[in-house]
Amino acid sequence: MKSRFFRFLSFFLLSIVLITACNSTPKVTSRSELPTLRVIYNLWPGNFPIAIAHEKGFFTAQGVKVEPIYIENYVESISAFSADRADGIATSLGSIINIIGKNPDVQITQVTDQSAGADVLVVQRDIKSMNDLKGKRIGTKLGDFGELFISTLLHKNHLTTNDVTLVNVEPESVPAGLQSGDIQAGNTWEPYTGQAVKAGAQVLLSTKQTPGLLPNVIAFRTSVVRDRPLQIQAFIRAWFQAQDYWKAHPEESNALIAKTLNLKPEEVSTDGVQLYTLQDNLKAFTPGNTEDSLYYTAKLYADFYTRTGGLNAALNIQKLLDPSFVQQLQKVK
Repeated sequence: MKSRFFRFLSFFLLSIVLITACNSTPKVTSRSELPTLRVIYNLWPGNFPIAIAHEKGFFTAQGVKVEPIYIENYVESISAFSADRADGIATSLGSIINIIGKNPDVQITQVTDQSAGADVLVVQRDIKSMNDLKGKRIGTKLGDFGELFISTLLHKNHLTTNDVTLVNVEPESVPAGLQSGDIQAGNTWEPYTGQAVKAGAQVLLSTKQTPGLLPNVIAFRTSVVRDRPLQIQAFIRAWFQAQDYWKAHPEESNALIAKTLNLKPEEVSTDGVQLYTLQDNLKAFTPGNTEDSLYYTAKLYADFYTRTGGLNAALNIQKLLDPSFVQQLQKVK
């Protein structure tokens, strides 16, 4: 009798355990429980798809929570990322490599665009050629892509930095510097180019003369690339969705961008900017020795920063560039 009772009790207790186990749901970390992806961007036309994607709900539709952090000033946007205020940043390739000199744990996952005339050398009216710049003061952000841009233009015109005086001037300050006479030429982009021209300056040369030299990219911290790849994949999908929407609905998109960034609609333009498609990305992430390969351009910047003291160790370009995200997107398509 006791034996039968204990068998019944054991069966009863076992049943309770099994029922409890079946009814309890194991804790699974869902995508919605991941931290919000925080991405910094500045006032550059190639970055504007992030504003469209956020305002049109494309990030949400692709399954990722994104907090775009808009910082108009280019230098301040770099400083904010360096201070660990975000997971990722949209900026120039040259700026990323400059950051790596201080924080190597950053990886590039996407090319957004390249400057194809948008970055300019704007000069005072009496300067008609590069030779007229001999002995003049040229404003640019020293130790960054602007210095390489100016140096390349000088070299193409049989001049060197020894023929001019390079002055450390942020792009936003170039119009005022030209007007005051502190500089006679400077490197900048819209809307600051328009401001300078309106005040009497003129564009002498641009990145039309330096194809492939100034690509712009999205980069994330290595820990984010490692631990949150699904978020990055969703971010890139939404980015291309926004870019396609901009192309299909330019007036609506320009108005949306202007409202979001507190600009005038006429200040929103992609003139001189080549937005990169998925196919452009795949080509850029292919190793090569031509200007359309990110590997080639990264080597140019690495050599430049090594010469100027921005890099103290050899740049691991293979580690810097992560083509897997755009390659994965190609497979899905």
